[in-house]
Amino acid sequence: KLVLILAAAMLMVPAFAQKLSKEEKAAAAKAAYEAALESINNKTWVLVPEYYTTQSGEFESNSNNDNFLSCEKEDCFSQGYICCDNDKTNIATPTEYDVKVDKKGNVKIRIVVAGRFWRGTYTISMKNNGNMADVTFNPVNGNTRKFTGPIVPLTGASYNKRSNPI
Repeated sequence: KLVLILAAAMLMVPAFAQKLSKEEKAAAAKAAYEAALESINNKTWVLVPEYYTTQSGEFESNSNNDNFLSCEKEDCFSQGYICCDNDKTNIATPTEYDVKVDKKGNVKIRIVVAGRFWRGTYTISMKNNGNMADVTFNPVNGNTRKFTGPIVPLTGASYNKRSNPI
């Protein structure tokens, strides 16, 4: 009997540890979501794509933090072909910055920009289970860009914004 009890106890330990791990993951995702939502509302966020869609429709990973989209109070910045269809550091004051949160907590953002070399509409969707966002950029001229990455507050972000934005 004792052997059966010990065997049953040993089987329950990994199951308990796995459940705790899921709870920790859920708590981390919730914290990331709340930080992202606060930075979206404060217009102090950056998104460096982890994945993007190529012109041929293939998914590629991105390890270059020179490609990014950010909002820094009144101005938005975009840099790199992945995010804005040119290689410049673009700056614009958005003509529209609309944030909507549905009943489930999913976030939809619409940003309309009109800079010197950068004109179009960003549509951003972030689910309520973390800070990962899907982004579509529809430029006035050029190719539609799609990418995915985490929205993080500017203070904790790692990205390489070149000087002299235009």
